Amino acid sequence: MIDSIGVTVRFGKRVLFEDVNLKFTRGNCYGLIGANGSGKSTFLKVLSRRTRAKQGRNCNRKRC
Repeated sequence: MIDSIGVTVRFGKRVLFEDVNLKFTRGNCYGLIGANGSGKSTFLKVLSRRTRAKQGRNCNRKRC
């Protein structure tokens, strides 16, 4: 299970997402859909902690 709590990502003045709250639960499949350049890959990098969000946090069973 992964929780995203209040995640915000900005590049300069451009806001990709602001105050995102999501819960991904075990046993479900999820898809991420959006236009080119909308931040899908960046969001996955934030979830996997390869990129840091400006604010908020991602939690999983092991750490938060």
